[in-house]
Amino acid sequence: MLKQRQVGLQALNISQEEIYQAMGYRGAIPDSYTCELIAETYSEIAPLCLPRYMFRILEARQVSRQKIEVGDTGFAAGEGTGFTTGGIIGSYLQGMTQVCLFVATAGKEYDAYLHTLKTQDNIVKEYIADSIGSVIAEACGTLLAKELETESELFHTLPYSPGYCGWNICEQQKLFSFFPPEPCGIVLSDSFLMSPVKSISGFIGLGKELRPQPYRCEICNNKQCYKRKEKRI
Repeated sequence: MLKQRQVGLQALNISQEEIYQAMGYRGAIPDSYTCELIAETYSEIAPLCLPRYMFRILEARQVSRQKIEVGDTGFAAGEGTGFTTGGIIGSYLQGMTQVCLFVATAGKEYDAYLHTLKTQDNIVKEYIADSIGSVIAEACGTLLAKELETESELFHTLPYSPGYCGWNICEQQKLFSFFPPEPCGIVLSDSFLMSPVKSISGFIGLGKELRPQPYRCEICNNKQCYKRKEKRI
C-alpha cells in the first residue's frame, strides 16, 4: 500500500546541533553572528516549508550479501526487482523479510526560498539554508522510521540511500519505478539527481530477526559526508 505524509517543520524535531553538524561544525558551536543568522533563516523557513514523504512496504529478501530482491510475489519465478546495494549495506540486512521504499523532500517551496537567497547574493545565508534543507530531508527519513516503529512489530534498519555506502546512484531510477510519476513533486533527472534539490530516496529493511546497527563511518568511502564521525588525522 502506498502512503504519503505532509508534516509541519515542528514535527521533525530538528535540533540546533543537527544544523551545526550539517554546516560542518563537528561538535563545535558557531559564533554568535552565525547563530543569529541561523535563527533568522529558520524563522523564515518555518511558515513556508512543507516537508513530505511517500513510502510503500513490500516483501523482500536478501539474495546475497551484495543484492536484495523486492516484490510482493514472484520470487521463485525471478519476477522481483533486484537492487545491488553492495556489501556494506548488505551486512546489515540479514533477516530482512520486507522493505520500506521511500522518497522524501523539503519541497518545491524550499527550492524557491533557496533561489530567492541566490538572487540576493547572500552567500552565507544561502549556505545556512542549504544546510538546513539537507537536515529537513534527512529528518523526514527519521520520522518515517519512527512511524514504522509504532505501526510494525518488525525490527528495522536505518535508512539507506543510493549513492551512499557503495550503492550505485544509478539504481535511484529503479527505486523511483515503485512510485507514481513525480512522487511528492520530486522529479528524477537522467543523471539521477532529484528536484527539489533537498530530497532523498532509499529504503529501510524490516524483519523479525533484524537487529539495528549504527552507521559505520570508518568503512564508508564517502569521506566528505557531513555526518562522518571518523576522526581526521
